[in-house]
Amino acid sequence: MGQSLQDQLLKAGIAKPKQANKARQDKARKNKAARRAGKQSPTEQQNLSKEVDAAQAAKRQADRRRAQAANAEREQRERKRRAIQIIQENRIAIETPEADEPPYSYTVKGKIRRLPVSREQRRRLASGGLAIVRYDGATSLVDTATAERLEALIPKAISRVTETGNNAPDPDDPYAGYEVPDDLMW
Repeated sequence: MGQSLQDQLLKAGIAKPKQANKARQDKARKNKAARRAGKQSPTEQQNLSKEVDAAQAAKRQADRRRAQAANAEREQRERKRRAIQIIQENRIAIETPEADEPPYSYTVKGKIRRLPVSREQRRRLASGGLAIVRYDGATSLVDTATAERLEALIPKAISRVTETGNNAPDPDDPYAGYEVPDDLMW
């Protein structure tokens, strides 16, 4: 009883040995083709290849996003390093004011800040010759050319830049003859 149906048919004389050989060859061809194809139908193969392509595209897109984020972070670190270097190279020492001079007032994010500077530095700040830079926890004085260079790197750090080109008085100003001193105390 352990014999295959093919062997039983051959013993009984119902099938011929030629037919048995042909059946074995056909079966072997089908098995070989199935092994090559991964035992999947053509539609299953197409679906699988589409899934693989979609997964590869998603991976490439995620890699691209990670690379862009890393590049942006690297560029931001480089910008910060350049800004700190420019500030350190072009920093103007803050001169201590006389005892009776009030500090120079300026605004940062809607808050009024005070910086004790000498009379000459106050005049240069008011006229636009100097600018105040608050960056990386430090307040520094720099000239306007340096402030303009820094504005390209760190626009929010420049607290005070007075435009020197707008010094022309308005011809219709009724108070044009009355100058207000920049050290006026209220």
